[in-house]
Amino acid sequence: MVPLYAGFWRRAAAAILDGLVLAIPNVIIDLVMPDGVVQLLVSIIVNCAYYAGFHSSSSQATPGKKAFGIKVTDREGGRINLGRAIGRYIATLLSIIILGIGVLLAAFTQKRQALHDMICNTLVVNRSAQPNEVVAGGGVMPLTAGVWACAIILIVMPFLGGILAGIGIPAYKDYTLRAKVVEVIGASRPLREDVQRAISEKRTWTVGVASIGSRYASGAEVTPQGHVVVNLSDDIARGGRIRFTPSTASGGVQWICTGEDIQMKLLPAACRE
Repeated sequence: MVPLYAGFWRRAAAAILDGLVLAIPNVIIDLVMPDGVVQLLVSIIVNCAYYAGFHSSSSQATPGKKAFGIKVTDREGGRINLGRAIGRYIATLLSIIILGIGVLLAAFTQKRQALHDMICNTLVVNRSAQPNEVVAGGGVMPLTAGVWACAIILIVMPFLGGILAGIGIPAYKDYTLRAKVVEVIGASRPLREDVQRAISEKRTWTVGVASIGSRYASGAEVTPQGHVVVNLSDDIARGGRIRFTPSTASGGVQWICTGEDIQMKLLPAACRE
């Protein structure tokens, strides 16, 4: 029979390439959007626009599907409209949510349809197939070297990804926390400058609770000894503080920075001594 239907591994290979393309906007969304429902909704909208836009276009295929010579059609081999393409994306989420079983159906059904294909009456076929050939039916497209390579990657990637995530996620989290600490230190500069000017002018500085322009600080205080103590917000360190102690040992005013109840690795080098 004519090789017509895209098998599970060919479709999986195309999905890998599409995933790499979508990784860029999804990473940007993760970085700039607040955590939670808003971030999830924006990510779904971007992914839906990508898949629905390409599947309803004249090419009937995403870049990943084009690379592996396949396209999405209706049962008559025709192009699907945007509304149907959006519905197919939503149905794809259902295929994934049920433990991926809906996606795995593409390996066993006669026309290699996944659950979302069945729901939306679509097919994934050879890109060169004409409508009359789709209606007539055919066999499954053979596995090529590129498909095999992507299949191997698909199998190995979860294990490799788990290892990298175990290393990278904690490191990235520490990096973001250190960046927040650095912002707090910068925001405390006006308080330190006020104390420094008072020492230079041999006058009394303002003592007591003070405000600080950083959302990562829960408050600040200037002590009678001239110490500037900044309380860090709970998302950095619960009860953690950074203390700036003035020193005139070298003639001018120098600040000694120390951390209290905060992990040393989150402090800049100048505050670890």
